[in-house]
Amino acid sequence: MNANKPRQGKPFKPHQRIFIEASGSPERILLNRCLILLVLVAMILAIFWYDRDGHRDQIDGEISFHDVAYFTAVTISTVGYGDIVPVSDRARMTDTLLVTPLRLIIWLIFLGTAYELVLQRWLEARRMKKNANNA
Repeated sequence: MNANKPRQGKPFKPHQRIFIEASGSPERILLNRCLILLVLVAMILAIFWYDRDGHRDQIDGEISFHDVAYFTAVTISTVGYGDIVPVSDRARMTDTLLVTPLRLIIWLIFLGTAYELVLQRWLEARRMKKNANNA
C-alpha cells in the first residue's frame, strides 16, 4: 500500500451504529455465555479439587468438596478471604497460571455481557430517540 495514496473505504457517518449487531437473539447470547461460564467454573472447581492437598483450611485443616466449591466461588469473585489458602508451590503456581487467567476470562464475559445487553441497547435507544426528534 502506497503511503501517499489516500485510504479507500466508506466514510464514517454519525448515524451509523456504534456497535456490532449480535448474530442471535439476546436470550440465545445470554444462554451461550452462561454455558461458557458454567464450563469455566467447573474447570476451576476440578483444578482445585485435583490440587486440594496443596491447600490448607484455616478452620479445621481439612479440604472437603464443600471447601473446594466455596474456595472456587471466593476465588472467582474476589481475591479471597484467607480462610483457605494455597500452601504448596504447585498449588500457588496452579492458581497463578491456570485459575487466574480463567478468572479474568470470566470477568471479561461478565463485563462484555453487561456492555452488550445494557450499555449498547441504551446507546442505540438514545440514538434512535435523537433521530426521531430530528425527523
